[in-house]
Amino acid sequence: MSAEDRTPARSLGGRFTEATDALLERINRSVDVDRRLWDQDVRGSKAHATMLARVGLISADEAKAIVHGLDAIHEELRTGAFEFLPSDEDIHMAVERRLGERIGAPARKLHTGRSRNDQVILDTTMWMRDAFTVLRDDLDALIRLLADRAEQGVDAPMPSFTHLQPAQVSSVGQWLCAHAAELSRARRRVGDLLARLDESPLGSGASAGTYLPIDRQHTATALGFTRPTLNATQTTGSRTDVIDAIGVLATTGVGLSRLGEELVLFASPAFAWLKLPDRLTTGSSLLPQKRNPDGAELLRVLGKLPAGDFAALASAASGLVSGYSKDLQPDKTLLFRSYDNTRDAVSLAALHVDAMSWDAARMEAACGSELAALWLADRLVLAGLPFREAHHLVGRAVRLGQDTGGLAAGFAAALGEHPVDGGEGISAELAGMTPAKLLAGLRTAGGAGPESVRAQIQALRGA
Repeated sequence: MSAEDRTPARSLGGRFTEATDALLERINRSVDVDRRLWDQDVRGSKAHATMLARVGLISADEAKAIVHGLDAIHEELRTGAFEFLPSDEDIHMAVERRLGERIGAPARKLHTGRSRNDQVILDTTMWMRDAFTVLRDDLDALIRLLADRAEQGVDAPMPSFTHLQPAQVSSVGQWLCAHAAELSRARRRVGDLLARLDESPLGSGASAGTYLPIDRQHTATALGFTRPTLNATQTTGSRTDVIDAIGVLATTGVGLSRLGEELVLFASPAFAWLKLPDRLTTGSSLLPQKRNPDGAELLRVLGKLPAGDFAALASAASGLVSGYSKDLQPDKTLLFRSYDNTRDAVSLAALHVDAMSWDAARMEAACGSELAALWLADRLVLAGLPFREAHHLVGRAVRLGQDTGGLAAGFAAALGEHPVDGGEGISAELAGMTPAKLLAGLRTAGGAGPESVRAQIQALRGA
């Protein structure tokens, strides 16, 4: 074998007189990453071969041989029987090399009218369509699970927070619906992404198309796309769709990570609101008493990682001239890693939401009397006070209550300083207030009141 034939790069033509440097060859080789695109690569090649025969660039017999050969290679790849060689630079060259071994000369015509530049973005786009459809289904299942668990906690009071400080009486149902609503928005972003991926890159060529009479609409339709992409240079030289996809994963991960953080926090002894099963926790190599929420912590970090991959690809793709540059090769590494981390996070979230239990009595006991502050301010507004005046009076009552035994006592003291028409009646209502009553009084749409949460659950199930 001559030096010119040592590597797949040199087999592409007679331009070169020496072999690729070993270091560059190793770094340039992407088959260990992009072999994941094998199914899409074979499907795209079959559509391309069929189109070539349709427009008369290859014969019907040649197209038939190519398609049958690709079907056999697909089965080899599916079963793991396909043997990758050190000379296989990427999945495209591996499939084409194996096709030549199986069918001979017709294989050399398969690449007519296309470039690896449009081939790889076609494969990647098809992979994203397949993969994000699966992720959408995973999110649907997690949203339904959260809605089911929320239904069990509609009437279970717990504090809500702002700045990690107790804010209002809420409910377990409202808390879980908040996470389901966040993921529902993520699910819609996945749907929007899939709609944007409805254009076929195939036929764009290296950067400006081809002189051959190919039919891009034919291959687009055959592969399930509505239309071809608009501009060949943008298609092959841009990775905005991949950046967009990782961005969807990153924003999805933000919500999943926050769920992980709350699971860690609420299951800690300081809160002891939740209990996680032994199968989702681990022990310590030194401390016999430890029971660590490793699953929830991994959920927390897996949700964060796609944001870094998003920044990495956006940075790599920025500032390049139009058309393909090798700077874009890491796109699939970042995409696959972000996708895998996100799917793992969704699975971990489902395991925890399904298996966790909550201590309703302890959560209700955490609803201190000061959580009636907004109810009291709103009640004073209904009695005729301007809100800012009511806000100041209730703030004073909260401060006095710290010394006299709670908000009701503080309000009684504040009334002595600042009488209010009907204040005694309001004070009596406040003295009999409970977390359950506060919860029942929240009737606005989207709020934590039981009827509102039930409406949220119904909407989430129908989303």
